[in-house]
Amino acid sequence: MNEGTENAYQDFFKDYPDVVSIDDVSQMINVCKVKAYNLVKTGQIPGVKIGHVYRIPKKSIYDFFNMEK
Repeated sequence: MNEGTENAYQDFFKDYPDVVSIDDVSQMINVCKVKAYNLVKTGQIPGVKIGHVYRIPKKSIYDFFNMEK
């Protein structure tokens, strides 16, 4: 990341921890939990399933919003 991108990332959802839950994802991007699960399960927002719980790096959500199309 360049310096400008690093500063933007640090300000992005600064009230959330670096690794978030599906509940947090749904709140952060303002979608229902089902949509948040689908985004993570399909890999559109990368995350890891640990046991029965998904953990999603906050950087994955930042990258989801900043994808170059």
